[in-house]
Amino acid sequence: MGTPGRGGAPLRIIAGHWRGRKLRSPTGDLVRPTTDRTKEALFNILGPQVEGAWVLDLCCGAGGLGLEALSRGAARIIFVDRAHSSLKAAQINLELCAAEQATYQLECGESMAWLRTWAGSQGAPWILICDPPYQSSLAAAMMSFITAAQQPPDMVCAVIEYGPRTPDIPADAPGWQLRRYGESHLAIYRPGAEAPSQELRP
Repeated sequence: MGTPGRGGAPLRIIAGHWRGRKLRSPTGDLVRPTTDRTKEALFNILGPQVEGAWVLDLCCGAGGLGLEALSRGAARIIFVDRAHSSLKAAQINLELCAAEQATYQLECGESMAWLRTWAGSQGAPWILICDPPYQSSLAAAMMSFITAAQQPPDMVCAVIEYGPRTPDIPADAPGWQLRRYGESHLAIYRPGAEAPSQELRP
């Protein structure tokens, strides 16, 4: 859930062990919760791959996407955000769900730096989920980094959310597929894929 953005959308878990659990957002609506429609699409894309995987949840906001992954059977989530208020909200939501401490860690820092230094370092299958601020170029920077790496060690899949006016999104990045869900867009990368990206409606 990127920061900042529109507030007011309900934040909840839509499937899995904690289905229907309501979550909290940081005070002041500092995050833009991913809509249920986009969240459902994202996890339909991941499918059973999320079970038992490590998930790197960058620009995690209040932790809704990472908690959704935990609810669906992910082994461990690394929540990363530069805003302390977001990480505090994520901690509250983890406690609301009674998540086991061994299944997550909270890290304050820059998401791009985390992607560069962490990727594949755990030696386990991992998934990248990221919902950066729509107005920033962070989504494009992550796409470029992953494309240049071609097959980041042990990466199963990457899904990055962006908006209709997000700058610098490449239209022809090898291995990426772009899908649109209303105002939300998803860039999907699977290691080994060679087809160029293309804008598709669900």
